[in-house]
Amino acid sequence: MKRRDFLHRLGATAGVLPLMPAGLVFDDIDGPAGEPPDAATRALLDTLRGEPPCRAEVRLERGVPRLFLNGEETAPLFGLSTSLLATVDNYRQMGIRLLQPQLGLTSAWTGPGRYDFTRLEAYLARLLERHPDAFFFPRLQLQTPIWWKEAHPDETATYGLDYDERFYDVIRKRNLPLAEGDHHFTNFYGEAWEASYASETWKRDTTALLHAFVRFIEASPLVSRMMGYFFVHGRTEEWNLPGADWLPDYSTPMARAAGPLASPRERLYTCYGLLRDPAREAAVIDFYRRFHEVRARLVADLAAAVKEAMGGRVLCGTFFAYLMEVPRIQESGHLRPRAVLDSPHIDLLACPYTYQSTNDPDAERWESDLYDGAGNWLGRARGVAGDGAFRVMLASLHRRGKLFISEIDPSTYLDTGKSWPGIGGSGHETKTGTRRILRRDLGRAFAEGTGGWLYDFGPHYDVPAGWYGDGTIIETVREVVHRFHTRSRLDLSPVAEIALAGDTESFFATEHWLEARPWPGQGIRYSDFFNHWFLNAQARPLNRLGAPVDLLYRFDLTPEDLRRYRLVLVPNAFLLAPDKVDRLRAMLAGSGTTVVWYYAPGLLGPGGPDPEQMARLTGFTFQVLDDPGPLLIEMVREDDTPRRFGVMSPAYYHPRFAVTGDDIEVLGRWTTPRRPALARRVMDGWTSVYAGTAPLPVELLRRLAAEAGAALWTDRPAIVAATRSTAMLVATETGTHTLTLPLPMQPEEGGPARTTHTAHLDFGEVRLFHATA
Repeated sequence: MKRRDFLHRLGATAGVLPLMPAGLVFDDIDGPAGEPPDAATRALLDTLRGEPPCRAEVRLERGVPRLFLNGEETAPLFGLSTSLLATVDNYRQMGIRLLQPQLGLTSAWTGPGRYDFTRLEAYLARLLERHPDAFFFPRLQLQTPIWWKEAHPDETATYGLDYDERFYDVIRKRNLPLAEGDHHFTNFYGEAWEASYASETWKRDTTALLHAFVRFIEASPLVSRMMGYFFVHGRTEEWNLPGADWLPDYSTPMARAAGPLASPRERLYTCYGLLRDPAREAAVIDFYRRFHEVRARLVADLAAAVKEAMGGRVLCGTFFAYLMEVPRIQESGHLRPRAVLDSPHIDLLACPYTYQSTNDPDAERWESDLYDGAGNWLGRARGVAGDGAFRVMLASLHRRGKLFISEIDPSTYLDTGKSWPGIGGSGHETKTGTRRILRRDLGRAFAEGTGGWLYDFGPHYDVPAGWYGDGTIIETVREVVHRFHTRSRLDLSPVAEIALAGDTESFFATEHWLEARPWPGQGIRYSDFFNHWFLNAQARPLNRLGAPVDLLYRFDLTPEDLRRYRLVLVPNAFLLAPDKVDRLRAMLAGSGTTVVWYYAPGLLGPGGPDPEQMARLTGFTFQVLDDPGPLLIEMVREDDTPRRFGVMSPAYYHPRFAVTGDDIEVLGRWTTPRRPALARRVMDGWTSVYAGTAPLPVELLRRLAAEAGAALWTDRPAIVAATRSTAMLVATETGTHTLTLPLPMQPEEGGPARTTHTAHLDFGEVRLFHATA
């Protein structure tokens, strides 16, 4: 679809939930928090008065960030629900005592400097009645109240494109009731009428709101059960910009903070095909840097306010630092994450795991099988035998001592599909399928040294006890919860010899996500070209590699990393200053690693597209192919590697690049013209590989890893997640699997600790392993 056609249809499509199944309408949720505390509630609160204030912290110990509650290490597993009152008993039976109630703070913000949190206090007390051992880590919704927006019209966001009036003042127009905990789900629909993230007035007043709530809790008996605060804002509560479909933000506050502002035309169009020309488009690239910095600093400042209010005694967290599957990435991506990553006030970051849906036109959209342009099966995201992979650069979070929480939200066989069809993925509709999916989701968190929260989008009409309210499911979860308790005595240091180093800055210099939307038949609706094919789609075979893989930001790569990792994938390092190129080359010399560079590594320097800088970085020389063509490569070697791989699209793309020179090993050529597009060259103590396109299929990845000297843990493609003392294996095909570990581990069902384990596994079957103490 051309942009002019899209603009005419924008209003009819802009409100759909990004990268997830549509249709989220919570007509059946329990009502709001309830009345202020009655006599029974006050009596329950009185029983807490003898308890000391809760203390919670994250410590980086024995390889990973760990959660400590009142001085004791605690499994970082939480229960969360749209109707927690109805589902909390499920979590109690699972052995989960940490809860995340959803609280609409702005519903208690009744006017300038006026707050009434008593209803929220009563709601939390009602939860304690049902789960007396619970501790709270509430999700604090900070959506701006209507009275504030009416009082401060010049502090709200404005847009570069016209928006549909249906998405302005959504709460009143749709007469949306408060849900449990006095919060709204309007953020799912894309409210256009919101405060600008650059508004100092909004930040001041929201800081005062957070201070007031924390002080209220500090004076309440609930202080003994309040382990921290998780503050959220934006579309889907993940700091995605409200109104991102319409090119925010042209408000006066944003002009002050990030100006000069790029025009809509400058943002939407690129002058070098898939890429921007930094010499001609420096203004828009620099604008996006400033624009994204505003939001990251806002999040860091609010975290500092929360920590200040409670004296640093408990936790502070939020959603941030996504790089995989980021909807509307040029507007909503977390593309300047360092202010948040480096904040000493943020202990914990969370993100839902992969939502990637299928690009098979004959399958239901919520199925999650992914294929490339040659028909190669890349893998599954959700569902049975899906990888359930994280969307964050986990190694970068761990290095900074940030505990990561995976939001685990698959539907189960208890859901008939009326509320949110298919979010569980392929196979969730059977008991066996549900069990395998949940063991995979919780098993990944166990094996990678992270935490998780189960998010139950119920109860719904046909699921009165919620998605997880069944004895089989409760027992399945309880089994893995028990495994988490064994981790406290284990070394969870990283063991991966393979890494992916993702880049954020390059998205300022790539084709805008609105270009050529709506991506017919490609399984995406709100992602851009490079995020989809070079990160999201590439993640599917990377997770089936049969060995653990570290994910980190490109800016975090160190000389020690390049000596430790045998294979490093660099999928999108297109925009690099000359000093960054020099630093990378110096780190690589003598490291012994193999680096796979994708598409246009280092091409974009401050003076514009620079093939010589690209050559200096990679060691190859290139011919620029200006004529558009398919991004498909045909292999030249006869083995079990697929003959072709690349992007699935009827479109032709430019620029493309062909490797030249005689001192190279040609591994593959463009399908047209027949020029080298996949090549390898031995450098000064390291090996350079160039791939003209993504995604590389799993057979090629396994071959490159083995030839680089990285150990493959499985004898066939399979999902492996691991630390030094924990591991998970998920079968992506039925058959006998042999898992070879670097250190002895014991299978979860018991038996001796061994380095080699062999078993016949069905498709999607999950096995967990751990070292003995």
